[in-house]
Amino acid sequence: MFTGAVSDAIAAEMAPKAVACYGSAGSACLMHTRVLHGSAPNLSNAPRTLFICEYLAEDSYPLHANHIPSKYMYEVVRGKATGRVRCSNYEMAFPEMPTGASFFEQQAKA
Repeated sequence: MFTGAVSDAIAAEMAPKAVACYGSAGSACLMHTRVLHGSAPNLSNAPRTLFICEYLAEDSYPLHANHIPSKYMYEVVRGKATGRVRCSNYEMAFPEMPTGASFFEQQAKA
């Protein structure tokens, strides 16, 4: 379930702090997943493609299955596999598992 939508009040509060990010075809924008971000509607005839990749510390292990599994999941790109999991005393509710795999499908339902 897409949960990234923000209220109108938060959008209004953050709008003056917005920074535009432009790039030519083939450009990439790298950002932290918790950065508030958005884009204007695509008014062109060309598709706006999206590629999301995720890097985690080797000792952090997901508590919930990824609904879009990858053959590269758990691949160590730097350092060595330790076979250990980092834990902390923390409690949280699991999010709902999406019914569709597409990011855009989830966003459209919000």
